[in-house]
Amino acid sequence: MITEFNRFQLEAVKTGRNVVFQVTVFQKRDRDRAKLFAETQCSDPYHFMIQFIIREAPTFEKLLEKFYRQLDHRGFVPLRYRVRENGKWAEWQPVALDS
Repeated sequence: MITEFNRFQLEAVKTGRNVVFQVTVFQKRDRDRAKLFAETQCSDPYHFMIQFIIREAPTFEKLLEKFYRQLDHRGFVPLRYRVRENGKWAEWQPVALDS
């Protein structure tokens, strides 16, 4: 069964332009395991559409790490993110990158 796990926003910068990604995270349960999935998209001056697809992350933290790697690969620098909790957006948190 697939259900909504949570939502988050992530702000990143590329070529001097800030982009806020709206991401819905889904959880798929198979027997005794749960895996997280997410997908979002944007455009930039060089590309009509850029898709980001994150598959089979065991935890929300691992999902964020996979998203950060995809952002980096496409030239974005993640700045901050916030999670939707109890119907309200939490405070913005800085992105902690392990460089």
